[in-house]
Amino acid sequence: MEDRVKIKVVVAGRTYPLKVTPDEEEHVRKAVDFIEERIKVIEEKYDIKDIQDVQALILLELASELSYIKQKQKKDIQVITDKVDQLLQIE
Repeated sequence: MEDRVKIKVVVAGRTYPLKVTPDEEEHVRKAVDFIEERIKVIEEKYDIKDIQDVQALILLELASELSYIKQKQKKDIQVITDKVDQLLQIE
């Protein structure tokens, strides 16, 4: 098992202690930066001050984007599978 390091991150003004692998740490910190930036954007764009509402909108954005990416990935895999099948039939 990989060694884990203890880090503290601040999201929406709250501190969270985490244990992550050294490889995960950079990704977690980038995610925190992304979330903090989205909080600022949504607060300004929609003039929302309630952090729960802001967080809900961020979650909705991310879930929607994830759904789109999964759907596109599924279509891309199908296109690749179809191409491979076509190539295998050429023999």
